[in-house]
Amino acid sequence: MTAIRQTAVIGAGTMGHALALVFARHGLPTFLVDRDEAVLATARRRIAAALETLAAEGMLEAGAIPAVIGRIHTTPRLEEACGGADFITEAVVEDPGVKRGLFAALDRIAPPHAILASNTSHLDLFSFVATGRPEKVLITHWFSPPHLIPLVEVVGGPRTSAATIETVRALLAALGKKPLVLRRFLPGFIANRLQAALTQEALFLLENGYATAEELDEAVKQSFALRTPFLGVIQRLDFAGLDLQQAILKNRRYRPPPPIERSQAIEERVARGRLGVKTGAGFYDYGARSPEEVFRERDRRLIRLLRLLEETGPL
Repeated sequence: MTAIRQTAVIGAGTMGHALALVFARHGLPTFLVDRDEAVLATARRRIAAALETLAAEGMLEAGAIPAVIGRIHTTPRLEEACGGADFITEAVVEDPGVKRGLFAALDRIAPPHAILASNTSHLDLFSFVATGRPEKVLITHWFSPPHLIPLVEVVGGPRTSAATIETVRALLAALGKKPLVLRRFLPGFIANRLQAALTQEALFLLENGYATAEELDEAVKQSFALRTPFLGVIQRLDFAGLDLQQAILKNRRYRPPPPIERSQAIEERVARGRLGVKTGAGFYDYGARSPEEVFRERDRRLIRLLRLLEETGPL
């Protein structure tokens, strides 16, 4: 991490605040930027809550929390945050126009050596972003909650240099992450494509009355989700038997649902303000608990699962 001494995160929402936490926890002074002061206030609160959970689970010394928080500087001013940054990552809305304008601004403000990264989930950043440093522009796709989930997908563009990719890979490894460097850009990358296929099927089953939301989640949690952390997707085929999978493919009885651009079940809930944990209800009702309380319980369970996985090697 010798090349990266200061970082900046643009966008302090669900992903951004936790990205800042990751950098600061590993000793890097980090600026967290958002134009909305209310979002910054929420981010500070959620960072503190997440650190308290890490301490309660023995993953961080409680006495270290003030130092971590002290390394995170929140500001609505892009110039203040990025003028001295070595590595800048954006986690703003998935809108090409917004990202195009942001990268143009970052290119003007950031030092010439600074690496510019995007946390986009699907967009081909390299087709619409123009900077004077294309060799230093890439995608680092994190997974929520980024302060716990190990994987980060690293995607370079046609003009991203090998040195930039290696610097970022080494940075992520030093942060305790598992960087997966893709050979070339592919919409959705790897993990999101797998997750999208499952979501598409789940929405098909839900909206056509085959199962309720609760039944679908139970079907996942009580079956293949139990073995997925140990076997993944491909190794499971070895355990099932490749001859069996060969026969299943030949039978051709399964057909994936047609692609959709909207979900009636989601549209109805959004119209009612049921946006998920952040509003207290989505498909599920989270009662009177604050988002921080719900996130805390999620984090506790993830930490316990991660510890178990760390104790076990490959089969």
